[in-house]
Amino acid sequence: MHTAKYLFFLLGPIGFLIFLLSLTPWHKEENLRAYKGIIDLRGIQSASSGPVDLSGEWEFFWSQEPGKILESFHGNMTVPGSWNRETELHPSYERLGYATYRLKILLPDVWVGKVLTLSVGTVWSSYRLYLDGEFLGESGTPSTSPKSSVARVQPRSFSFVPSSSQMEVSLFVTNNFARQGGISSPIKLGPSEVMLSTRTRTIFTEIFAFSSLVIMGLYHISLYLYLRSSKAPLYFGFMSMAISLRALVTNTRLLMEFFPSINQNGIQMIEQISMMCATGLYLLFFYETFSVYASKLYVQISLAIISLFIIMTLFGSLEFNSSKVAYFHLFIGITIGYVIYVIFGIDFDKESNSSYILYGSGILFLGVAIDLFYTYILKVSSHQVSHIALVLFVFLQSLVIASDRSSKYKEAKLLTEDLQTMNLELFEMKEKLVQKVEDRTRTLNDTLQQINRELEIAQNVQRKILTPPEREIKGIRFDYVYKPLEKVGGDFLDISEINPGQVRVLLADAVGHGVQASLMTMALKTEYEELKKLACPTHVLKELNGRFLRKFDTLESIFPCFVADIYLEKKEVLYASAGHPDQVLLSPGGNYELLHKTGPILGLFDDLEIEFSTYKFPLGSRLLLFSDGLIENRRKENRWSTVETIASRASTLSNVGLQKLLEELVVMEEKSRGDEQRYDDITIIAIESRETPEYPA
Repeated sequence: MHTAKYLFFLLGPIGFLIFLLSLTPWHKEENLRAYKGIIDLRGIQSASSGPVDLSGEWEFFWSQEPGKILESFHGNMTVPGSWNRETELHPSYERLGYATYRLKILLPDVWVGKVLTLSVGTVWSSYRLYLDGEFLGESGTPSTSPKSSVARVQPRSFSFVPSSSQMEVSLFVTNNFARQGGISSPIKLGPSEVMLSTRTRTIFTEIFAFSSLVIMGLYHISLYLYLRSSKAPLYFGFMSMAISLRALVTNTRLLMEFFPSINQNGIQMIEQISMMCATGLYLLFFYETFSVYASKLYVQISLAIISLFIIMTLFGSLEFNSSKVAYFHLFIGITIGYVIYVIFGIDFDKESNSSYILYGSGILFLGVAIDLFYTYILKVSSHQVSHIALVLFVFLQSLVIASDRSSKYKEAKLLTEDLQTMNLELFEMKEKLVQKVEDRTRTLNDTLQQINRELEIAQNVQRKILTPPEREIKGIRFDYVYKPLEKVGGDFLDISEINPGQVRVLLADAVGHGVQASLMTMALKTEYEELKKLACPTHVLKELNGRFLRKFDTLESIFPCFVADIYLEKKEVLYASAGHPDQVLLSPGGNYELLHKTGPILGLFDDLEIEFSTYKFPLGSRLLLFSDGLIENRRKENRWSTVETIASRASTLSNVGLQKLLEELVVMEEKSRGDEQRYDDITIIAIESRETPEYPA
């Protein structure tokens, strides 16, 4: 703990208290104080003197009305003060009831015949004013019957012209809901122009406090809406707005002047709910500002309690809300104690600008404490010192913002200077970088051109190792489509007559695409040429698998492969499929059969079990082979290119040429893909058993 923190937090509010006490008269001259129902003002020499406070001992008649016999139950009562407050001089009466106050006033000669004004402040909860037995005015509707009594707590002024140097003021007061009854604020008398001037200053002070709170509230809310960095300004802004609303229904109660139709219940709800909302918003503001030190659980519980009080206020009666508010004041006291406890745990060195907030909080707490002291100890209307304290609190919070903005401006200025220096350095670096980029770009372009030339050479070489489509093989006719994803691809095909009347077809698909996959096709071509004339397709596949595992095991090369032998004299086709997708065999009549795989993919296991299958292949039959790129479509919602749809489409095109068939299948693949890009190489082979072509060109 820092000693400076204690001094800063404690001495400031104490100084504020001394300032308030300097404005409060602690004693009155005896000749200007009511005593046993009489006050002597004859010592006043100036006609413009005033206003005069009529506080002191008034005659008090419990449960009696003016005009009745007022000498029974006669006593004295201190004004201002509550009649249900028991003191050494006065007994305590019931909280709810009615009574008559009476005061004889000895006027100075300079006031006789002039227009005087009697200002009546807070009276709980309605009253009727008589001057020398004549009705002068009222606030609310006082009555001996609680049912016919209408409460209205509103400061009012009444003007009259005294005809003599002595007059008698009687005040019939009824309390039908408040926790304390009677006259709880001073009654003042003076010349009308003086009283008007005093009232104007009071109203101006209230309007100033209200306007200041509204302006600062809107400012803080706008600050949050623009920055959105912290919710503290938002909570503080709404707290200021809530207190500004409460300022309209306390002290002079300006809202009742502008809207006289609002009843006492509405005024009480506005006063209490605004106070409750302000308490909750202050807690949120405090927690948002000092979240490291404050307890989130305490804030949540407090907000729940405040919400419960607000709900009870909305649905409670005048009397219930008047009694209940004492418990909320107790809750405010507990909250102030908790906040003070948290404040003494805050490190001033780490929390920038926190001293302004803590200093303002101390002043605010002191103002609230003074108001509670007036209400519960003195049992008179408080002067709402908390409003003045809150204005100072808002001012100090504005200093926080000003200090924060000032520091931000200084930081921004330093950053601007640093940025200018960095810009110069960056400009120099940019010039050098541009030159380097140009040099690298030229180098990359040259390299890219070289790579493209080499890829074109590789493309030509790869196409050379494929069986040319113009090759003539007696007994069959074939055509194919080869569409690599890039300039070179990973598909490989070979169609050769290995023995008279025996045509062998191979289709393999190296995993992947591009240069790496094309190199695999070169290796596949080399190995297959040595194995091409083995007796059976299964032998070819097994031997290919073994060689790749021995020679290229580090490349992790795996590939599906399909090998078929067409025996022209037997009119049969024998095939073996190692992990290849189902292929299609079309009969001369247009029916089709699917050629399923007969073994696992090559390149994984050394000991493979691969079988073969034999089908009839009469004249007019077609063998349709394709790589998985034709059916690997990623559009799941509309997949046209499946083996079944390909086979079905090919069967309907049994009377067209092989080239036309291949074109239709390519169109199907493009439709199934839509706007999406292709992901793999595509190879499609169509082989037909026929001596001579009989199709239209």
